[in-house]
Amino acid sequence: MKNAMAETGTAVTKVIDRIPREGMDAQLEQAMKNLIAAALKFRGHLGVTVTRPSLPAQPGFRMVYRFDSCEHLRAWEESPERARLVAAANRYTQGEPHYDVLTGLEAWFTLPAQPALRPPPRAKMTLVTWLGIFPLVYLYAELFNRILPPSTPGILKVLAVTAFVVPTMTYVVAPRLTRLFKDWLYPRPN
Repeated sequence: MKNAMAETGTAVTKVIDRIPREGMDAQLEQAMKNLIAAALKFRGHLGVTVTRPSLPAQPGFRMVYRFDSCEHLRAWEESPERARLVAAANRYTQGEPHYDVLTGLEAWFTLPAQPALRPPPRAKMTLVTWLGIFPLVYLYAELFNRILPPSTPGILKVLAVTAFVVPTMTYVVAPRLTRLFKDWLYPRPN
């Protein structure tokens, strides 16, 4: 697994792509449901998303699950329960599943319709992230300066601004910026 597993205190996203064996879609889907049900019981699990095959862009199932830390992901990855359930899923999987681990900003820069893309260079991610965060911080700071009384402590103003910037960036701005800059972030090979 990538060195991302060595990081601590950072939310981590695990992406697993599995192509079902011929005629085994339903069995693989059930095996993945069993994996999800077991993972939900593990400490630090933040949720999971499964996408079904959509040929030709994505010929297999994609399971994306998140844990609040690499330690909690590792506990799940090394559990006997997971090993048993993965072995069951592998019976219905064509070839080896493909795994990716994403931490921090890398998880913002994945394109859902693109299987197993490498994250862009960190300098590009940093610039695109700044392009999203700068106007949001400015706009929310202006808004809260007008709404909150002048006597409001600075720390509370920063708390309010960041409480709005982070979800807006994560759910609204980052996906749009990723699509807008996709050709620059993910250049096509010549």
